[in-house]
Amino acid sequence: MKKHYRLSTLFGILLVTALFLIAPAAQAQDMLSFAAEDCDYGGNLKSVEAVDAHTVVVTLCNPDAIFDQEMASLGLSVHPSEYLDATGGEGDLLTTPIGTGPLRLVNWDQGNEMVFERFDDYWGEPSIEKTVILRWNSEAAARATELRAGTIDGMKFANPDDIPVFGADPNFNLIEIPPLTGVYVAMSNFYEPLNDVRVRKAIAMGIDRQRIVDNFFPPGSPLTPDFVPPAVFGHIGEGGVPGFDQAAAAALLEEAAADLGFSLPLDSVTDRRTGESRPLTLTWRDVVRGYLPNPGIIANDVQAQLADIGVVADVQVVESGAFIASALAGNEPLYILGWHADFPDASNFLTCCHGPNYNMLGDPYAAVYEPLIAAGQELDPAMRLELFGQVADAMAEVVPWVPFGHAGAADVWQARMIGVHPGVLDGTEEFSRIEDPDDDNVIYMQNAEPISLYCNDTWDGETFRACHQVHESLLDFQKGGVDVIPGLAESWDISDDGRIWTFHLRQGVVFHDGSSLDANDVVASWHAAADCASPNHTGTGQGFAIYLSIFQQFINADQC
Repeated sequence: MKKHYRLSTLFGILLVTALFLIAPAAQAQDMLSFAAEDCDYGGNLKSVEAVDAHTVVVTLCNPDAIFDQEMASLGLSVHPSEYLDATGGEGDLLTTPIGTGPLRLVNWDQGNEMVFERFDDYWGEPSIEKTVILRWNSEAAARATELRAGTIDGMKFANPDDIPVFGADPNFNLIEIPPLTGVYVAMSNFYEPLNDVRVRKAIAMGIDRQRIVDNFFPPGSPLTPDFVPPAVFGHIGEGGVPGFDQAAAAALLEEAAADLGFSLPLDSVTDRRTGESRPLTLTWRDVVRGYLPNPGIIANDVQAQLADIGVVADVQVVESGAFIASALAGNEPLYILGWHADFPDASNFLTCCHGPNYNMLGDPYAAVYEPLIAAGQELDPAMRLELFGQVADAMAEVVPWVPFGHAGAADVWQARMIGVHPGVLDGTEEFSRIEDPDDDNVIYMQNAEPISLYCNDTWDGETFRACHQVHESLLDFQKGGVDVIPGLAESWDISDDGRIWTFHLRQGVVFHDGSSLDANDVVASWHAAADCASPNHTGTGQGFAIYLSIFQQFINADQC
């Protein structure tokens, strides 16, 4: 009997041990992963693997100097894998989001407002107020009127002329936003004769950038030849664009016209891809941004200045979403656009538009993007600055755009509001941390309606502000600041060579539909953006531009 007991005990131990060994293997089979075949595809993401329910391993092809900052971008926010599959990466995913954030969307009255409510099962600090209402109006004067009337609690982007007025009024709290911005006139080389550097240089020399900054930007907004703001690491205060000289610009344009055979004034262009001719246009979207406080006025001023050198462009306003999609494809010959920092590094301002697989400026310029990619993969700050200097030199040589200043901005709140803070980085205001002692809601008016609430596939600050209330990424930025803090990942480890990042997810996090966050949700969310072979690589049609700016290329790009 004693011997039988020992055999049974041994059998039980072996059985339990076998089950213990088999169970993780079975679980591992349920864990998602994806990978590039090798690192020759042109991108920097090698693989993403859910090791277990709360561990995600991201392997890069090369180190990334600011990967922790990039992981805080909502371009890599996390969605339920089941919802991604059910929506196919589009449809309800764009308008009826399911996130993990402190607020959940309960109604989007398109054209009017978004209503968010406190998510009671939020893993972090719950929203102070029960309700947050986001409204919009493209006119700064209209936003200011509502603020003065008390129908809203806060507003985005005061008119530059109103900033000192609000600052002197004790009824309001002026929140200044530092000039972490850049704005530019872009020239797509898909169109002849804009593909000739002499024409692009003439346009650059024909625009009095100082005049624009002095007349239309808030006081104290700096002008530099570099698109990267002075306060951002990687700013190079020289090179970048030739100086203002309309006489030299007109002469250079005449030289190009004589050699290439086009007529002056230059009022039409030819699409090199199709051979079709079209009128020359200068396009913009009717959205006030921190980098562009008076878009219509500035567009008309640029138009007038270019006419003085023999470039006649028809100024046209295009609906915001359609404009961004067209600009990203390089389909706008001349257009005005800009950037507000997502993170404080020159790479953020330059990879937005100059990656090897970006067509915003037509065919990419290797002289620009090669040192730019190298700067992103270099960990030594001194070497990075040297590489950014090479980028600036290349900009001066090929002149793909005309950067014209770094505008500061200011938001305004009712003086009674508690916890207000600047969105130093684009769209990072946390409305859940703001309190109205007079009622149980916060009402905020921004400058334009969000395009969608799927920020993995958008390029729009107004959209990011709305997404920031609902969605979260692995990491986050400190409220009102630029320091990286834990997000959905409570900690992370980095290999010695900087290529392998292991993220440890918080346990007990739930989505707004009550489902639990796990590592598969992270993998599925990234896969939808990263892999053109994914059935969920659909989105809003803006080409997952943030993902592309971080990793340079999609996996299976030939299937896009």
